[in-house]
Amino acid sequence: MYEIVQGYSRDFKVKFGGDKSKVMVINGDETDRDKEWNIGEVKIGRTKEYKYLGCMLSEDGCARAKGEKVVKAMQWWGRLSSVTKYRANKYECVRGIWKYVTVPSITFGMNVMAWHGGDLEKLDMLQNRVGRLALGTPKWRAVEAIRGDLGWSLFSERMVKAVLNYKVRIERMENKRWVKQIFEWNLSESLWEKISWGHARKLKIQKTVRVRIGRAMDDWLLRGRRGRGMEWDCNKWKKEIEKLTKEYGVNKWKHSMNGKTTLIWYASKNVLRCEMFYDGSFGSQLLLAVRCKALSVNRRTWSGNEENTRLCLQCNRGVEETVEYLILESSKYEHERESLMDVVHEQYEEKRNARCVEEESGMRYLVGLDEECNRTVVDAMKDFLAHAWNKQQ
Repeated sequence: MYEIVQGYSRDFKVKFGGDKSKVMVINGDETDRDKEWNIGEVKIGRTKEYKYLGCMLSEDGCARAKGEKVVKAMQWWGRLSSVTKYRANKYECVRGIWKYVTVPSITFGMNVMAWHGGDLEKLDMLQNRVGRLALGTPKWRAVEAIRGDLGWSLFSERMVKAVLNYKVRIERMENKRWVKQIFEWNLSESLWEKISWGHARKLKIQKTVRVRIGRAMDDWLLRGRRGRGMEWDCNKWKKEIEKLTKEYGVNKWKHSMNGKTTLIWYASKNVLRCEMFYDGSFGSQLLLAVRCKALSVNRRTWSGNEENTRLCLQCNRGVEETVEYLILESSKYEHERESLMDVVHEQYEEKRNARCVEEESGMRYLVGLDEECNRTVVDAMKDFLAHAWNKQQ
């Protein structure tokens, strides 16, 4: 970069002032400590840090900027925790602020930094805490359900998309642009370049190594899965990367649910999307627990309750209290169940009990996990859960 600026000053007769211009050495050695820096005949001083586009750069790289991003996420979590105390619909409030205000402020400038998995995991953990706040759910609720019902991507997925889009922009820049010159000058030792290729492999994007004078260069170009993409512009590549990243995120999300017994019903959901039947009510909190098959019934909590039993204590049938039994069969909630079934019958347009349907598919329909889920039925299910839980207490 120093040599580029020197050449720019010499070729275009541009003078740099020593008061406003400074030199910052990144990854330097002992020979750079006492070195004198000059542009033309002007002596340029040295600085240890520089703020550019809101990102603090230092001689150690972007470590401070990364730390500030994590701190900013923690600050937003604290603000949202305070704000939700005075909002009836925490779901809409928290989700809207986080998605449209917080995430853009955190991800701004991240595409030019070399982020590792551990740094991004910190941001994902904070995002999960915010998601639990929006849904009013405890910390042991499955993160797959939180992400799936809020429709949020991981920060690692956002980084894949941002870095590859910037890589495409660099490939199509004119050679006289400073960014392009610096990129090619530091190509062989660039950690960002190695990370960008790792992101491309995640999406199964191919690469084409450029050849000049009979030898391969270190530079490479993105190429689509079928060998296409060399002639695409930035907008075309943006759509392709968006599609591939979404596909990668959904597959990763679905794979993480494998083997989790509490997500047997929830695994039938195929896409991450914002579910509009959450409204911050107590019934909404119980609904998420049922969707995750994690409602606090004696089948799950028997080792910690006073009676130390798995049987339903609300009726005398001697049957284990499961989520299905509580909703469909327990005599304690017969009145609440009748109200629920009236809504179900009305929506089905014929008189039939939900138990006539296969039990598992019928339960998925009641909690909104069926492909033909009905908002009215889900709202009635929330009312049933809230009334039944209050009656149980």
